[in-house]
Amino acid sequence: MVKISIIIRTKNEERWIGHCLSMIFKQDYSDFEVIVVDNASTDHTLEIAKRYSIAKFINIDKFFPGKALNEGIKVSHGQYIVCLSSHCIPKEINWLSSLLKNFENDPKLAGVYGRQLPVSFTDPIDKRDLVIVFGQDRRLQIKDYFFHNANSMIRKDVWNIYPFDETVKNIEDRIWGKAVTSAGYHLIYDPEASVYHYHGLHQGNQSDRAKGVVSIIERVETDVVNNLPESLKPENVNIAAVLPVSGKIKSNSVESKLFEKTINDLENSKYINNIYIVSTQKELAKNNTIWINRSNISHSNKKSLDGLLMEVLKIIENNSEHPEALIYVNYEYISRPSGLFDELIFDSQYKGYDSAFVGFIDFGHYWYRSEDNQFKQTDPSLKARTDREPIFRALYGLGCFSSTTLIRQGKMVGGEIGILPIKELKHTFRTRDIGDLKLDTIINNN
Repeated sequence: MVKISIIIRTKNEERWIGHCLSMIFKQDYSDFEVIVVDNASTDHTLEIAKRYSIAKFINIDKFFPGKALNEGIKVSHGQYIVCLSSHCIPKEINWLSSLLKNFENDPKLAGVYGRQLPVSFTDPIDKRDLVIVFGQDRRLQIKDYFFHNANSMIRKDVWNIYPFDETVKNIEDRIWGKAVTSAGYHLIYDPEASVYHYHGLHQGNQSDRAKGVVSIIERVETDVVNNLPESLKPENVNIAAVLPVSGKIKSNSVESKLFEKTINDLENSKYINNIYIVSTQKELAKNNTIWINRSNISHSNKKSLDGLLMEVLKIIENNSEHPEALIYVNYEYISRPSGLFDELIFDSQYKGYDSAFVGFIDFGHYWYRSEDNQFKQTDPSLKARTDREPIFRALYGLGCFSSTTLIRQGKMVGGEIGILPIKELKHTFRTRDIGDLKLDTIINNN
């Protein structure tokens, strides 16, 4: 028998569930069980959850929030029930004990809900609402029945009398709050039990005005609205670099020097955990790099880069490594900006990018052949470049950050995209672009 049962509802939450469960199992209060109620996830959610000590998995086909919670609570053993959204991440290791202490010597307390904090890349509307709704003062609610199940704890004996409404598609928590306060119980809001909640209260909606409000809030509450959960900060995220080699690299060749220089740049990164060499040459994997035999990937030279990375990720995960993102790198670039890999990772984590790559800023005029076999301009304007928006030439091989969620879908670039702009032309050159120039001289000068 445990004292607390934590019910987590999931639906395609592979981006968040690992961070959520990791923080749960670090709590300073350990007398709990975790029950996952999954609504037919089609992504990697359940595979990630199974890495943790989950007491029970419940599968549901049709989702109603109250019914999902009730199904989980029915099989629970705890005296107290925690309802936690799978994309909520406890801020501190005393989150669970902070919720529980509210029930000491208070028999009329039906439930307590905690503070919800935005992350740095939360939508402006949600960021505004979270900061306004969830303040810093503890509050006893006698008549006010506002309650929020994204981060809450309730008494199971009260739930036995007042289960959640199973027919509504939302606000089941406020309906429950109304029922228990009408019956003479009260509720508590406790800001010490804080979680990060990316989605927020209303998951966006539409309003340009919110951005103006948020810009003011960000100046006043910088430590609240521009932060990340510890497990999402760049220094704590598992990032792997993948460096494919399609042919043979000869010793002491120009290619070998560029390859070694690229490895050195990757090893100097503060945020990259592992470096994988995808090649038929095992001898290329020196020092702390890891060799993946390219010969074991079927038709590897015919696969798209998206497809190759997807196969590489499968191999990595089959060896019980679970990176949250891959950095694709091409060693053939002559020059690479210093600190580029860490800048890509830092931006991706704090801005919430699913993928981010290097882009060369270009104000040139470009034409293309359209479907009707006519030449058309990308930008017909002949204004000065100060009055035009540039285009970006993608330089994936300089560095491309891709979340593993995206790669499992067979994509290297997609979702929320970020571009790290560069201006120096020398960073765009690869060995094939140089021709007969003395590459050794160029390499040594970079």
